[in-house]
Amino acid sequence: MHDHSLRDQIVAEVHARPFQKLHAPLALSHKAILYEDVSPQTVDHAVRQLVDTWGLPRPDNDEGFFFTRNAEYALRFEPHSEFYSLTLYALETLMVPSWHRGEEESLPGAYLCGVEVICQPYSEAELEPLLERHFGDHQVSGSAVMGGAGLVYTDFRERLDSRMSRVLVLQQPKMIEYRCGRLLQRVCEIETYRHMALLGLPLSTELVPEVTRLDQSLAETVASIAEARREPAELVHELMQQAARVEELSARSANRLAASEAYFALLYSRIEELREERLEGIQTIEQFMDRRLDPARRTCRTTGERIERLSKRIARTTDLIRSQVDLSIESQNKDLLEGLNRRAKRQIRMQAKLESFTVIVVTYYAFDLIDRTLRNILGDTELERQLSLGLSLLVPLLALGLFWYLRRLLKGYDDE
Repeated sequence: MHDHSLRDQIVAEVHARPFQKLHAPLALSHKAILYEDVSPQTVDHAVRQLVDTWGLPRPDNDEGFFFTRNAEYALRFEPHSEFYSLTLYALETLMVPSWHRGEEESLPGAYLCGVEVICQPYSEAELEPLLERHFGDHQVSGSAVMGGAGLVYTDFRERLDSRMSRVLVLQQPKMIEYRCGRLLQRVCEIETYRHMALLGLPLSTELVPEVTRLDQSLAETVASIAEARREPAELVHELMQQAARVEELSARSANRLAASEAYFALLYSRIEELREERLEGIQTIEQFMDRRLDPARRTCRTTGERIERLSKRIARTTDLIRSQVDLSIESQNKDLLEGLNRRAKRQIRMQAKLESFTVIVVTYYAFDLIDRTLRNILGDTELERQLSLGLSLLVPLLALGLFWYLRRLLKGYDDE
């Protein structure tokens, strides 16, 4: 027995992205950045250079996920298939760590979204001033999370100075460090997956008019088939063009829309893991997402389903045309077989008419053969003359016998 080549990778995957032990007070800055044709190796190299910039310990591994920290700061790098995320923690302070312009410019890829999270101990007396300071007069969503171990508030608005949204996490005394780390990570993932899921919406909005146009065009094609207004060859050519266009739309949108659906599922999974409890007078994060994101999710899902249904309808329409062509071919074959049958009948009637001439010819040769035989055997005698006379009288009977024999011979062919 030997170890499977992927065993170590599979075993390590369970612990690939652990939660960290964190506690209030702290502040963090989280960024999600799309690769956009940048190789993961390039990203990994650039991110690891930040470790030295912030004076953090070097990660143990050479590539992939890492978390490193010292007494003041911590950095979490998490690569994904389409994007990577960077989370910079400022420990034992409520000042959000700021990224220097040089550091942001050195990071490869396209910036998608970010969130600032401020985590501090809960104080009921300071709640209203805190909400006023961080969110002003904006509508705030929030809830008690993780069995009341903490409170989460946010307005989901991007701040002009940092181009990030802000989340305020108030930690209750009963929240342990690992639970605090899970909560902060879930908050960052909710913001990231929310934006990743919405990447499919602009594409869906762009494709809807084209899908509608193809839908109407296909309906006209089906009407033409039903009314037989156009030739099948012309309809098949038109369907081929429509099918090619639908496949093009599917190739453009399938991966993006499927990814959006997956990110929506991850988003609601992370929200569910918060185990929200409603606070009086404030909508929960889940209610906000249902109200604001559910229409976008339905649009993305409906667009993908419409493209899929359109492809199936084109396939069914092609089958209709194929059936129409098959019926036309069968009709032509029927006409051809009927023509062959008519010609065969005429040929048989012609053969029947020629049977009489055949009897005459055969009778003539039979009479001539018998007469020559008698003449050669008997010579020029009285007996030969009498037998020839009798043979002449028997010619009608000979003809009738041959006619009867020929009819009997051809009786089976006539029946067929």
